[in-house]
Amino acid sequence: MFIIRLLVLLIIAVGGYWAYYVFAASSPYDQIGVAINSHLPNEARAYGCAELKKRHASAQAAPEGCEGYWTAI
Repeated sequence: MFIIRLLVLLIIAVGGYWAYYVFAASSPYDQIGVAINSHLPNEARAYGCAELKKRHASAQAAPEGCEGYWTAI
């Protein structure tokens, strides 16, 4: 039972940090946020990259993992 609780807590923590990165982080180049976003399925990554592009339109280069989505937005 402890392992299940730990896994649920880990999923909530990682998901929460990804949401913070996409919706509130001051930089699209946050290392932890980039690492999480880079490992998500394509649909979630595309959504995250679209939100980052909207919030950080002045950023010249795409964060790692968003290269294919950054210019298409």
